[in-house]
Amino acid sequence: MIATPSAKEHWERNPDIGFQDQWTSNPLIGEAVYRRMSGGGSSQHWLIWLLRDYFKDRRFEHVLSPGCGSGFHEIAMMEFGTIDHLDAFDFSESCIRLAREKAASQGLAINFYNDDLDQFKIPNDRKYDMVLCSGSVHHVREIERFFRVIRDALRPDGVFVFNEYVGPCYNIYPRHQLTIVNRLLRAIAPEFRRADRLDQITVEQALAYDASESVRSSLILPFAATYFDFEVLRPSGGTVLHPLYPLLDHGWMSRRTPEMESIVRLLIEFEAILIEERVLETDFALCICRKK
Repeated sequence: MIATPSAKEHWERNPDIGFQDQWTSNPLIGEAVYRRMSGGGSSQHWLIWLLRDYFKDRRFEHVLSPGCGSGFHEIAMMEFGTIDHLDAFDFSESCIRLAREKAASQGLAINFYNDDLDQFKIPNDRKYDMVLCSGSVHHVREIERFFRVIRDALRPDGVFVFNEYVGPCYNIYPRHQLTIVNRLLRAIAPEFRRADRLDQITVEQALAYDASESVRSSLILPFAATYFDFEVLRPSGGTVLHPLYPLLDHGWMSRRTPEMESIVRLLIEFEAILIEERVLETDFALCICRKK
């Protein structure tokens, strides 16, 4: 992305944003989402399924991870042991510094460096067996250029993997989606929630928080299809759970009581029904692609 001050300043201030507010941090939700991503084959983290099961007979010599943040997924990939060399970049100096510290503490050799998602270049003589993005493509403004550079950097048998938010740009939800989330929120007892409603944000509010957040997210799948053939395209949901989860009380959500499990399982099933019946579209997807 072009490093607008608000976007870069946001990530410099928050290089290691915690996962406690993320919907998949809840074990029940995480297991359900990972089952969707694996096509029902595994409830373990999607990276484990990807490297252990989907690519079980493959070793990767060179892998690139654009928009790596503080290195959580990159460290997990290198720990798995089937990647020889991993390049990973982010425009935030704070994120890269933290990622290097984490990798060094675990004795992992990962080439973390600073670069920009909207401006990075890959030398013509450098090719990759896999390019993997986890939650970074929805921060890309120059999305056509991004896909073109990735495509050209892949070896003939290379794969492009992305696990992404592909919902409405700037997280400005359609009215019917917002209504469903708020009706479900009101049905949950007040002592189990941190807010009474989810308010619609404006473009100005989104830009003030992080000018890169979901900037062209709804275009990711249709644009990717012009550069790549989809080997796997798995909707993973999030249409209800992603905006709703941060509004719930996480102290209560962290305790696996019968009440908590019943409510969460109902929310998981309700979201699945809405997507299956085409009332709502998925807001997240896992894609494994080959260049055209």
